[in-house]
Amino acid sequence: MSEKAFSSASILIAEDDESNRKVTSAILKHLGYRADAVSNGREALLALKRQHYDIILMNLRMPEMDGLEATRLIRELCPPSVQPKIIALTAFILPNSREICLEAGMNDFIPKPVKMNDLAKILSKHVRILERQTAFMRSHAEALKTLDSLPNRGKHILPFKQNHYLKN
Repeated sequence: MSEKAFSSASILIAEDDESNRKVTSAILKHLGYRADAVSNGREALLALKRQHYDIILMNLRMPEMDGLEATRLIRELCPPSVQPKIIALTAFILPNSREICLEAGMNDFIPKPVKMNDLAKILSKHVRILERQTAFMRSHAEALKTLDSLPNRGKHILPFKQNHYLKN
């Protein structure tokens, strides 16, 4: 998959190994994405305080704060409306690694070494989810705005008798 679609997603790479950061950044650039990078989970939390990221590519084993702990804190501290998608990137693979990552609050899992097609597919999947969520939130906000502008907040405009439709 060499499409350069969805390139507007903001991505953070949390990876302690400099060569892995460079390789992942180069793959993302080739796919049409721009990404920031940090070297541990604590730095990822600080980066999230400075700006919103749609997706975090999170290594599991890092100094100071590992990816699992950082993910748990992100899930705890970020409001639901701005939760990033967190994708584990790790060479540390056990039979239950995927489940451990998902239980910590991660959304997906990619084993290292990262392959461009695998990363492209997973990013495409999560960006499509983010686009749908954003579209839903916009439409929901517009609907609420419309209801707020109606007399009596629209309560008497569209009377609905639930049981009437269930009797037939």
